[in-house]
Amino acid sequence: MVFAEKTLDSPGTAIPLGNRVEIFPDQPLAELNSNGGPAFAARLKGEARSELMSILCTSGLPARLDLANALRLIDHPCILRLRDHGVVHWPALNASHYALALDRPMAPRYRSSLDGTFPAMSEDSVNHYFVTPMIGALVEFQRTGISHGTINTTNLFWRDGATSPPQLGECMSVPAGMTQPVLFETIERGLAMPLGRGPGNHVDDCYAFGVTLALLVMGHNPFQGMDDRAIIQAKIERGSFNAIIGNHRLATSHIELLRGLLTDDARQRWSAPDLDMWLSGRRMTPKSSDSGRRASRHFAFAGKEYWQVRPLAMALTANVPEAVKVIENGILDKWLLRSLGDEDRAKETENAIYELKESGRTQHYEDQLVTRVCITLDPAAPIYYRNIAVMPGGIAALLAHALQTGENLQALSEIIAFQFVTLWVNVQQDTKVDYVPLAQQIERMRGLIEKKTFGSGVERVLYELNPAMPCLSPLLKSKYTTQSKQVMVALEQIAATHDKLRPPMDRHLAAFLIVRDRRSEMLFSNLSNPEDPRYGIALLTLFAELQYRYGPDQVSALAQWLFPLVEPGIRRFLSKPMQGKIRKQAADAVQLGDLALLLKIVDDPNRIDQDSADYLQAWQMYQDIQREIALLTDRLENRTALAREVGPPVAATIAALLSISLVSVVLVRALLKAIGG
Repeated sequence: MVFAEKTLDSPGTAIPLGNRVEIFPDQPLAELNSNGGPAFAARLKGEARSELMSILCTSGLPARLDLANALRLIDHPCILRLRDHGVVHWPALNASHYALALDRPMAPRYRSSLDGTFPAMSEDSVNHYFVTPMIGALVEFQRTGISHGTINTTNLFWRDGATSPPQLGECMSVPAGMTQPVLFETIERGLAMPLGRGPGNHVDDCYAFGVTLALLVMGHNPFQGMDDRAIIQAKIERGSFNAIIGNHRLATSHIELLRGLLTDDARQRWSAPDLDMWLSGRRMTPKSSDSGRRASRHFAFAGKEYWQVRPLAMALTANVPEAVKVIENGILDKWLLRSLGDEDRAKETENAIYELKESGRTQHYEDQLVTRVCITLDPAAPIYYRNIAVMPGGIAALLAHALQTGENLQALSEIIAFQFVTLWVNVQQDTKVDYVPLAQQIERMRGLIEKKTFGSGVERVLYELNPAMPCLSPLLKSKYTTQSKQVMVALEQIAATHDKLRPPMDRHLAAFLIVRDRRSEMLFSNLSNPEDPRYGIALLTLFAELQYRYGPDQVSALAQWLFPLVEPGIRRFLSKPMQGKIRKQAADAVQLGDLALLLKIVDDPNRIDQDSADYLQAWQMYQDIQREIALLTDRLENRTALAREVGPPVAATIAALLSISLVSVVLVRALLKAIGG
């Protein structure tokens, strides 16, 4: 029987999720709410019973969609099977969000809090009903390459003494590690900011399973009332196994199992194959936790004594000015060589300092220096820089949060630009090869983050590092747009319901299209300045191609939005009658919602060439007329020259006419006398 199962005799309005699932927003499941958002009843279409639950991801952070395909294929009693996932429009919020549909848990949440005391379970019960099925789940995770990242007692659905297997809650709705209590994180991940922990790996899940098991057999949380920093400090000083178990008496089988799971050396920590061998009865030598190498003499810093490298590195990052002094005066280097006897670490620290000085980067020099030194002192720890502690794999999620809130944005950009990740990867030991692709990706981001062109910069880096990140453009924020083919539909909806005072383009949308649609950066070169006469045509060209490739066939509202922006393109035509004709034709194309037709009308090369030829011909005629007018005007203004030029011929003509007239008169008179006489 599924926990809190409901028969939907009179279900309310359902919201479809994909093609198989429907969600009922009027039936919340508060007891199943997840870290990523609220839970609601759901079911497979056509079924009467609601045996599914849906998680509405409302955190604003990218869901772990890279796990979806693998989780849909896993069929294990300890793992809630993912049935479907996708974007849904939620009327109550008037926004779209990502949603997950999973099998409903068989039992209630095991613990609602880490505090409190509860009866400890017997060795046989724990091993049979909890350990054995959970090891099977971990084997499945390793087989499919999944890191759950949220294994703990509050994300577990089970009843004390139940014969049914425990079930792990979902792990997709928020970035890995974001909501995992620090008690269940390894020391290295616990030192990082929750959003900066990164996806982790299989042995991190094994560690979390070990802590969960320890709490079950002990019946209480040994760190109750302690803050995160105190918990991490206790693990560093005593080792995880000793800090968590303390003086509690464990069953023999649990000593071996928990020592293997809670060792602080990830290279020695038990993984799924080790757990499988333990289940089969093969006895293995318990591996003691590595609580850190101690120096022969302490290192005095800021009034405290430090015997281990990791606590010292944490202290150096907390007091940068003093840290710079002990680094540059050589005291730290001497301590590493003489008291710790670690020539390799001393050499790496020296190289890190030298590379910084040779690079010539003076911006935040002291912060850079301390960060680089701390990376070499404690390679497995996070990157510490200007109040940020982030694992390289956690930069993506932390950047997504920073771009939405403005917190730590500049510092994160500098972490990428200053090549800290490359240094971090270079100083790793056995796992270096696993991090090489990450270092190469971040190095490529360094080139992008330094580019100031439209569509590049930190926005471009965000979408490159977060494949599941929806577009954060203020225009599309309520639409949860994760693919380029969704852009035109979203813009058409927005154009129909919102004002159109701002252009339908910004740096986020440009970066999103460059990354998701693999668009050329050259296409966006004219989109950085709305005052550029070419802006409207460039924008229309982009959207016309998107409409051609993805639809919809009509985007009348978006066309009306774009129409005023292409007016400078219409004014390129020099003929006023032609401008009027084009405006009329363009208005008709807008009504049709055909951006390709609109583009052809306002940016027709043949028309532009003909208009230019007509203009040139008219200009030449105008110049000829102007020259004739100027010549006549010049002659009229110079009367003396005109008289000299025109006077003699005119006078001669008049004299000739007068002479002819007089001769004619004399001849006529002579003729008349002759006749009369």
